[in-house]
Amino acid sequence: MDAMSRGRPTRRDQQRQATLDEIVRTARALLVETHEISLRAVAQTMGMTAPALYRYVSSLEDLTLRVAAQVYDDLLATLEATAAPYEGDPAAQVVAGSTAFRQWSLQNPQEFGLTFANPITSGAKSVDLGADLLGGPVEPPSGATVVGAECTAAAHRFGNFFGRLVVEIWERQGYPATGPVPAPAEESFTTSLTSKLNTDVPTEATWAFVRAWSRLYGTTALEVFGHIDKEVVATGALYRDMMNDCAEILGLQARRTDLQRVVSDVLEAEPAP
Repeated sequence: MDAMSRGRPTRRDQQRQATLDEIVRTARALLVETHEISLRAVAQTMGMTAPALYRYVSSLEDLTLRVAAQVYDDLLATLEATAAPYEGDPAAQVVAGSTAFRQWSLQNPQEFGLTFANPITSGAKSVDLGADLLGGPVEPPSGATVVGAECTAAAHRFGNFFGRLVVEIWERQGYPATGPVPAPAEESFTTSLTSKLNTDVPTEATWAFVRAWSRLYGTTALEVFGHIDKEVVATGALYRDMMNDCAEILGLQARRTDLQRVVSDVLEAEPAP
């Protein structure tokens, strides 16, 4: 019985995967150094010809999606490590993870831009709030390639870090009261919130999750792309104020003070550049 029939990769498969991994690492390094990914630059850096590179990646889009998928998973590992000391307290964990996301983004603006603000990677994402909140399988966008589907799955693993913690908060203390901004009434929106795990999250509660995420992402993006005064970014004042807003949205008003201490702990451990 050969290796393939036993379901184990052959030496050739392993060598191919090792080369592909090196291609992705090289592309990420060039992104940080030159602020862009180029197939020609990757090939030159690795001492390969362009035709040889095309044996591993089919296009710039293919390579970009592979890099983004790896960034998502590496970022997720960072969030999990930062949240780990607060195990047992999902509110503190989601605040620690959110602050780690902001700090990572400020420290890695090129990778943030590629992964969260790029038409190629945005096209590979799917809007599946149920998957973000409760996990489970994810349907990639129509027409997505295999690599695009991998990027979609990685994006939702990242999203589920926040979603599962928020749901755990609500399961412990009850869902937040309806806020001043009503959830959309469209049936398509409500349907998208139905759990694939036979557990329903109220539409108003999920709308609170969307509102909180939009504030975290929006504030982070403004800071990363230089649309906020550098002194304000350095103090973390806007970020702290935004986190207070999110605490209210998620029903955590009573814990503002101790959750701000979590923010301080993470900011001091990982100062922004």
